[in-house]
Amino acid sequence: MIRIVLVDDHTMVRQALRVVLEQDRGMQVIAEAGDGETALQIVDELTPDVVVMDIGMPGQSGIETTRRLLAKHPEIKVLALSTYLDRRIVQQMLDVGASGYIVKSAAGGELNQGIRSVVQGRNYLCAEVAALVADSMRSPRSSSVRDVHRPLSRRELQVATLLAEGKTAPDIASELHISPSTVDVHRRNLMRKLELHNVVDLTKYAIRTGLVLP
Repeated sequence: MIRIVLVDDHTMVRQALRVVLEQDRGMQVIAEAGDGETALQIVDELTPDVVVMDIGMPGQSGIETTRRLLAKHPEIKVLALSTYLDRRIVQQMLDVGASGYIVKSAAGGELNQGIRSVVQGRNYLCAEVAALVADSMRSPRSSSVRDVHRPLSRRELQVATLLAEGKTAPDIASELHISPSTVDVHRRNLMRKLELHNVVDLTKYAIRTGLVLP
């Protein structure tokens, strides 16, 4: 029996996914969570086989939740399930350790298959995501695409989130217990990795990826 935790901030989505998954007698949804912190607590208590992870949630994003979850429980498989079909978001999820990525529009036909694939140790991308990744690899800008896909560190994610929330460098330095000059270093590094040029672009990116709420 494959033991599954569903993480999505919409109750109706979780209920619909539960119905789809539990039609398969080899799968059991053992718990649900509507935000990242709750998901981490549930995983600590229940250690499921698979976590189906939304990306855009209140508070902590699915990207950061996945990073923290897998740092503590590397044996658990995370399968991203999101409305976002963006190569940067896909790559960020894969970079933090997700084993697969499915867009919600394809969930009905591919979710069970994706779960079985990741449990068996294989990566799984739905057709739309696989095509997106393939297009990126075929691009003549492939070298710069690889640069964009370098993952953000935990500290860079924290700085990116706080900047997008409108915090100043001194505010961030105080909250993270680092110097303002270190904040500036992290800001330059994350801007370079994401190919962004200013805080407005960063804020748009943070909203699109679910790091902050619009």
